[in-house]
Amino acid sequence: MLTAPDVAREIGVSRRAEARESVLLAAARLANRERRIHRRRQRLEGYLAGQR
Repeated sequence: MLTAPDVAREIGVSRRAEARESVLLAAARLANRERRIHRRRQRLEGYLAGQR
């Protein structure tokens, strides 16, 4: 049988796991955004270099 402290501990563990997952997902989204910006900048710089 679970006691109140056991339940509270499990809730805390679950919340920490969700927080870690959220941080990892945010980091992945940021990395993807940075890659897209980098590729866009390279294309623009190439385009501008051809205009000179």
